[in-house]
Amino acid sequence: MKFLRVLKHIGIIAAGVVLVIGVPLWCTGYITSLFSSDADIVSSASVIVDQPSGEFVVLINKAIHTNEENLEKWVKYFSGDDDDEILIIFEDISCSVAEGDATGVNMAESFQSRLGTSSTGLNQMEIEEADATLLASRADNGKFDVIIMSKEYADAYNLQTAYTDNVEVVEIRGVS
Repeated sequence: MKFLRVLKHIGIIAAGVVLVIGVPLWCTGYITSLFSSDADIVSSASVIVDQPSGEFVVLINKAIHTNEENLEKWVKYFSGDDDDEILIIFEDISCSVAEGDATGVNMAESFQSRLGTSSTGLNQMEIEEADATLLASRADNGKFDVIIMSKEYADAYNLQTAYTDNVEVVEIRGVS
């Protein structure tokens, strides 16, 4: 009889511990991430996508990126001047690319591959493909975060009209 009481007591204590500690941990996804094969940002090896060849234009909206220090870091990042230092930027960006611009999409994916990815699979840079005419209109009206476009597309869609004081323009050359 005494053995059954001890066993019942242990069962009640174990159930209480599971309810108090186990259920909240399970709901946060911490326990499932421990048993999943997905690696997190610290332990995952990044595969950096090679930059395509050619000339590209990157437009950064200064109205959205008001922090001068972060803006400088993004300019360094996109221009490729960040090789000697590690840039820590606590800011997410949304990058728009023209739908038919294959090299522009490849360049955006190359930039995206150099940024960190969380254990949930979200990247610091979200890439959105949109119609080139719509992108040019967004650029003219300041309705964008970052636009990456090949020089050919930028010239064809007259993207130079968006080069105002409120837009940081970074012209880059891909790997030759």
